[in-house]
Amino acid sequence: MGTDDRLAVLLIDSKDIDRNYYADRLKLCSSDYVIFHAASGKAGISVCETVSIDSVVLEIDLADMSGFEVLVQLVSTPPKAAVVVLTHLTNPFLLDLALKNGAQAALYKNATSGDVLDKTILRAVSTIRRDHKRESLTLSVQLDLPRLAASMPVKSPDLST
Repeated sequence: MGTDDRLAVLLIDSKDIDRNYYADRLKLCSSDYVIFHAASGKAGISVCETVSIDSVVLEIDLADMSGFEVLVQLVSTPPKAAVVVLTHLTNPFLLDLALKNGAQAALYKNATSGDVLDKTILRAVSTIRRDHKRESLTLSVQLDLPRLAASMPVKSPDLST
């Protein structure tokens, strides 16, 4: 995951002022964040391909491409980072659409403090890690099924009755 026990968080937002504001707020909440910045969707995807990111905070209104394109790519490409949509757009259908497309949370910028974003990121990362452990356990059991089946005693049916 992130560096040591620290969380690697990528802020993808075309607006420098918003990226810097939320980076500063997160740093005030915890020194456990390693913050990366991307001013475009393409740059954000590139960062995710080269750095192990725990959570992406994504504005869906980007200058170079739709944030939904970025979202879909991030949630479909391992390793999966917890994606939190944080947007200035106020259409509630966009937040619902973000959640349906794989975001762990979706927030409005005008209603989100640093503390709220901090708690949301921690909850989203915890959910992704829990789901990853569950998937790993399921895969492990599936891979062991032939061995488990071979080790189980086979009892012949009693045909005498």
